[in-house]
Amino acid sequence: MIDTLFGKRGDEKRTFYKGLLTIAIPVVIQNLLSSSLNMVDNLMIGRLGENSIAAVGLANQVFFIYSLIIFGLSSGASIFYAQHHGSKDYASLRRFLGMAGSISLTAAMVFTAAAVIFPGALLRIFTTEPDVIADGTAYLRIVGLSYALNSLSFSLVFALRATNQAMVPMAASSVALGTNTTLNYILINGYMGFPALGVRGAAIATVIARVIEFIILMRAVYGSDNVLKAKLSELFSFTKADISKFFRVASPVIINESMWAAGIVMYNFSYSRIGVDAFASVQITNVVSQLFYVFAFGVCNASSIMIGNKIGEERYDLVKDYSRRIMRLTLFLGLSTSGLMLLLKGPILSLYSVAPDTLANTGILLTVVAAVIPIRIYNVLFVVGFFRGGGDTRFAMGAELISLWIVGVPAVAAAALIFRVPVTAAYSLSIAEDLVKFALCYPRYRSGNWFRRVI
Repeated sequence: MIDTLFGKRGDEKRTFYKGLLTIAIPVVIQNLLSSSLNMVDNLMIGRLGENSIAAVGLANQVFFIYSLIIFGLSSGASIFYAQHHGSKDYASLRRFLGMAGSISLTAAMVFTAAAVIFPGALLRIFTTEPDVIADGTAYLRIVGLSYALNSLSFSLVFALRATNQAMVPMAASSVALGTNTTLNYILINGYMGFPALGVRGAAIATVIARVIEFIILMRAVYGSDNVLKAKLSELFSFTKADISKFFRVASPVIINESMWAAGIVMYNFSYSRIGVDAFASVQITNVVSQLFYVFAFGVCNASSIMIGNKIGEERYDLVKDYSRRIMRLTLFLGLSTSGLMLLLKGPILSLYSVAPDTLANTGILLTVVAAVIPIRIYNVLFVVGFFRGGGDTRFAMGAELISLWIVGVPAVAAAALIFRVPVTAAYSLSIAEDLVKFALCYPRYRSGNWFRRVI
């Protein structure tokens, strides 16, 4: 089908699509499982009521900020992983893996302390509803215990993908997510002799699943002759020069992800102030949307690794060729995804047991998302796929911060907090962020000034 869409077969094209699919398919399967099971979890919690959906959604804002900081660290490190893999310098790759893991673990411990010691204070930033705060506090105190292992898993996942071992994270995630969903069913509702723990059961299930995921990843790396298998002395052999080089390239990514996380939190703060039902609609929209993004996001992740590998090999002709092909494929995926969401949103929403107004608002929000999906996916491709894979992290950061903090966040905040518009209108204004980001990123892509060798 791909060959029909994009031209005749050839050795070069087969090499390209084989490389793309080898990385993208495991990422797609992993994200599809994650999104599907997250939706199942959302349905289970939703049966406890809108307050429980809102409580877990608000508590997960802490994890959201934390995970994006860790994602920024790991994504910045993956530029080095991919380019070192391309140049076959595995000693340096393992050194950067140890450094990134150490920094990520330090950040995780800060968030664990905040989640366990004063969860209530964090939740009061978003809501004054006592029932929501109580449930959210119970959830956050437990789930915060998983952050440290999760940070190490992040580092391994990115390193494995960058070395064309994407099947390993997919397998680990599949087992962990299956475990999480099974335990959610048992612990939330109180089956098989266990008490009904509600949101606390969901938190316990998450912690156990993350422990299992980490064990599988470690076994895959250290139970075989893996290029990532390293002694502690190798992992901690990084120097001040390495740290300086890492932060010179990765700090824009870290700042980008941290500020993007803060921006999404501000969006959610604005939505939560409209009302619990409004915030529940946004949470359901986000969970359902992730289910439809998986194919395009898999291609975006694969493109970052492929671009980085070719830059490491100093094959800049292939960087240009690959990026053009990925652009065409992304347009096809964006339009297909938009159509599927419009077609399937009704049957999916019929599974939720929430108030009719919440369901109606969610349907409108999903229509808004479907309208902007092609542009939104292109933006992810530019920022996460091309610019980061190419080492152009400063421009990617600037485009994200301008579109989010100068356009999107102020527009939604004013609509929700000052003009008190309905959630459907406030959410629709967030599209302005996507339009501005595309207007900034597309000319940069066309210029070809975004790929550089950083190793």
